[in-house]
Amino acid sequence: MLGADDADPAQHEGRQARIHVLYNGRADGGGLTPSAREQFATVILARVTANTWQRLAPIDGPAPKPSTHPGRVHVVQDCTAHQTQALLLTDAEAAGWLAATAAEEN
Repeated sequence: MLGADDADPAQHEGRQARIHVLYNGRADGGGLTPSAREQFATVILARVTANTWQRLAPIDGPAPKPSTHPGRVHVVQDCTAHQTQALLLTDAEAAGWLAATAAEEN
């Protein structure tokens, strides 16, 4: 995961180098430049304002209403938004899942 200062160079080279970048931060306030935001092939948004939706997922139609359901997100790809249920894991559960997956692959 990259901080705001590191995101732009990695974003512009990432797709060609098969680098996957996760950015968890504000879309404004010096976080990402507009050109860097355009480099994301997939955007996952949860409980965002209509203004943030239009900056990060400028697709036709109004922004969907935010859900208060835990883990409910919108996945946006190719100008299409799909409501999706994300996994909710504690840090310990996520670490255990990753360790078990790595052990199965060996």
